[in-house]
Amino acid sequence: MFKLEFGIVHEGCLVNRMSRALPSLKIVSAGGFILNPTQADEILIIENPTEEDVEDALSFLKNSGEIEVAKELERTEDKSFIRILTTAAPNTGYCSEVVAKNRCFNLNMEVQHNGVEQWLVGCLERSQADQLVEDLKKMGSLQYHRITESSWNDLIQSPM
Repeated sequence: MFKLEFGIVHEGCLVNRMSRALPSLKIVSAGGFILNPTQADEILIIENPTEEDVEDALSFLKNSGEIEVAKELERTEDKSFIRILTTAAPNTGYCSEVVAKNRCFNLNMEVQHNGVEQWLVGCLERSQADQLVEDLKKMGSLQYHRITESSWNDLIQSPM
């Protein structure tokens, strides 16, 4: 198995734009669905937020002009769970689409922090990881990438 760790400043991505505007926030994408070419329904988790952090994130999202719904679903001691329903897609596409196109799979959840969208994915062949890197370069500024050969056992041991 091959692992690819990468970080990208994703052109046209609303959540990445929010991460650049609010770089101190650590935003985890718990998952979501691409509903159609212009809509996605996603759950975001802001880790260790203050009240002001949550207000700033919701304000950014609601004022973006690209959101139909931005709502805090739940607050725990160390997390805020926010649902977003977008009305626009990144002009370069979603990273999840290019990951899937290259037959790669997530090894953990996508993280947005300090303006960089961060992923850890796995694949069967080195060529799939290499092609994913080339495709990502068309989607924004690739900040880093690292391809390593790894054990399949890492599928169950990858850190969050």
